Amino acid sequence: MFQKIRVTVVKNTRPVYLAGLMSSLFFAVGVQKIDAHVGLLARHGVYTGIFFLCMWIACRLFASSLSRRLALEGVCAESAGDMVYTFVIYLELIKHVVGVSFTLGWIAGVMFCWDYLGHKMFLIPAGASLAVSLVAFLVTFGISSFVDNLHWPGQEED
Repeated sequence: MFQKIRVTVVKNTRPVYLAGLMSSLFFAVGVQKIDAHVGLLARHGVYTGIFFLCMWIACRLFASSLSRRLALEGVCAESAGDMVYTFVIYLELIKHVVGVSFTLGWIAGVMFCWDYLGHKMFLIPAGASLAVSLVAFLVTFGISSFVDNLHWPGQEED
């Protein structure tokens, strides 16, 4: 019973520890450039708090995607072998990197449409933005679906 409680507590605190470590590094690097202005220090503290929340959410999302992917492989985190766990982490990292890259590309594409076509009638930049959004969604969804269909080579099912 105590083993289950310990495993649950350790699993749920890993994202907090990782987010705390990243936030501490963010704060330490930012404090080096502040020349003892109280306003800047307070603002940097607020930004560090926002950074902590974003990192905590990102770590929780990544941990839940790993659990979901391990369930797709038919194993749980405790019983998964090192190779299967590494395979799952690799696939999820690919999906997250592609997702972040295409999200940034989507934002840049929409901003370009509004900047380049903003002087025209409203429907032209809106339509171009919708086209960019659709292409980014389809490519990201396609890559994510492809990666979700990759599985660890195990025993053949009859």
